[in-house]
Amino acid sequence: MRLHQPIGMWLLLWPVLWALWLAARGTPPLGVLAAFLLITLLLRSARYAAPESGGRHQTAAGIPRWHALLLFVALSGCALAVMGKLNRLALWLFLPAALMAASSALTGRFFGLSRSHLGIVFCIGIPMAYAAVLNAVPWAQAGALTAAGLCWVLAYNAYSAAGAPRHAIYGAGGAVDTPPDPHARVSAGLLQIASLVLLAVVGVQAERGPVFALGLVAAAGFAWYQQRLTRNGDRATYVKAFLNNHGFGAAIFLGIIWDYTLTGWAATNTFNASGLGADATIADHACTGPLPFHTAPQATVHDYGYCAQRDVTYYTPADWPHPMQLDLFTPQRDTASPVVLLLHGGHWQLGRRHLMEPIAITLARRGYVAMTVSYRLAPAARFPAQLQDAQQAVRWLRDHAAQLHADPARIGVWGFSAGAHIGALMALLRPDDPWGAPDVHIRAVVAGGTPTDLEHFNPADGLALFGVPAARDAALYHHASPLYQVSPQAPPIFLFHGSEDTEVPLQQAEVLRAALARAGAPVELDVVRGVGHAGATEAAMDSALGFLDRVLKP
Repeated sequence: MRLHQPIGMWLLLWPVLWALWLAARGTPPLGVLAAFLLITLLLRSARYAAPESGGRHQTAAGIPRWHALLLFVALSGCALAVMGKLNRLALWLFLPAALMAASSALTGRFFGLSRSHLGIVFCIGIPMAYAAVLNAVPWAQAGALTAAGLCWVLAYNAYSAAGAPRHAIYGAGGAVDTPPDPHARVSAGLLQIASLVLLAVVGVQAERGPVFALGLVAAAGFAWYQQRLTRNGDRATYVKAFLNNHGFGAAIFLGIIWDYTLTGWAATNTFNASGLGADATIADHACTGPLPFHTAPQATVHDYGYCAQRDVTYYTPADWPHPMQLDLFTPQRDTASPVVLLLHGGHWQLGRRHLMEPIAITLARRGYVAMTVSYRLAPAARFPAQLQDAQQAVRWLRDHAAQLHADPARIGVWGFSAGAHIGALMALLRPDDPWGAPDVHIRAVVAGGTPTDLEHFNPADGLALFGVPAARDAALYHHASPLYQVSPQAPPIFLFHGSEDTEVPLQQAEVLRAALARAGAPVELDVVRGVGHAGATEAAMDSALGFLDRVLKP
């Protein structure tokens, strides 16, 4: 089962970890991460437990063939059981990968691919990772990453095959008394260069920064060291070069996770440096503010004038396994305050309400009641479930307005990306619309990086959200698009968008602004120059806060 040789598992796992972090744009869901770690261990062990095709009664390890076959079936079955806990798309991608892994004994014997086979199989783990996190595969990025992983697998296996002795059955490797083929070293170097170029393309697609680039530079350093190590043609150095690829994969992974981590820290520091965020030195003490919701386990009041109460249940859908919750941030004052509902992004399929907490704290310190809201995620919940959850949160706020010292006549929505789509649609739908809510009145909308025309947006996101492609139900896509719900009665809307946004093109905001302007509805668009999808919020913060002050404050 090769448990005593873990470096082989890491070589298989690194590309999968790259994909998980890139798909989740940071730390992936822990359940998904644990599943992929376990599946990698199980499938690698199953591959080496599989009896070789040679007709012998015992395997090379001296184990009876039927014992090895039982172990292979058990390990593969366990991997399939774990995979079954993920979504259906990931499972469909897993099945051909499992069949390829099971056939590895034949491929080595007849096609000479034994040392590359398992790595090639595990490259399917890259689109599987995207599918598990997003329930969709953005093939432009996932395809480039898969190609990068494949080039790297072939590169390190070129070192491995050149340095290893020839296998009696598989035929990989070379005679012990002859030097390795020098072409293997050249091939490995060229393949690693191709892998790094493709990874740079992925970095541009994912809008990663200089820390990601430093990871690529470090990986290039490992590749250069391997070339230097094998220049004398010694067989043992080829084996060392193969093992050194563990550092190559780790360097790229560390570049990815530190790039996302430092991006998050930079956003937090931007809030703190401007006086908008929570100060780390603020003392917490028992919350004495107007928050009587005892179901929440955490309630604190801060010296800077706001009270935070988390994990408040606002709604329990009949068809959902757990209640929907929100976090409250209220100013310490007795007068009725305007309210802002905050909706997170994440392709309607991932993300958490906590991502909007820095903005909520900012609003509470400026005199707003701020609520960060969780909503049901696709594809487990199809649209309009997400819209209905946001409407229900507004109803909950209205019902508890007196207790919160909130003004139900001054409710605004602040959303980003998918959350901006939900907030804008909620504000634009007419009261008599089948999805509308006559009892939900939105006075102002702040929408960042907003998908406004879903028919001409990411098809994978649309499929996850609606369950059908736009070509089969264009009317559904139109109905769910803010662009087609514009009317002169629309509330004031403030749009902000990065000029370099590649996830939600700037045109999505521009067409909505133009439609609102033609209808005579109040609208503003702040185009933040030189930033992408994730960087627009900080740059547009002052303008967005000024807009809310003008519209919601007397």
